[in-house]
Amino acid sequence: MKALKEMNNVEKAYLLAKLFPDKLKELTLFVQQETERFREHEQYMRGIWEDKTLVTANFWYALVATTEKVIERQNVMLHKSPRLFSDQLFDGLNAIFLTNSLIEYAETQECEPKLKQAIHLLFGEEKMIVITLKDK
Repeated sequence: MKALKEMNNVEKAYLLAKLFPDKLKELTLFVQQETERFREHEQYMRGIWEDKTLVTANFWYALVATTEKVIERQNVMLHKSPRLFSDQLFDGLNAIFLTNSLIEYAETQECEPKLKQAIHLLFGEEKMIVITLKDK
């Protein structure tokens, strides 16, 4: 196994999925809920988004759209295959949205302590997007 600092996001996601295969459905459903949450508040988010940030609103919503397409296309296979979960959701820049979603999930009461520790170990604790919405 590679050292943690040598692992890319796909490899980290695969390790997480292999350690917690029974949580893949729960994680995928949460990611889907995150895409829905961002879509529901898209107008508000775009209105408050600062233009001169490294991550622009257009870039962020492109990641949301990519995630939506992967979930729609792969659906339940993401729950059943750690390899598919990691390869499809954490590929390239899309890992930014997924990492943010995992860190967000780690803060929920539904996230068991060991999974929370694993998420923080593999992906850190700092979210890319920190916006408190009324439904949270």
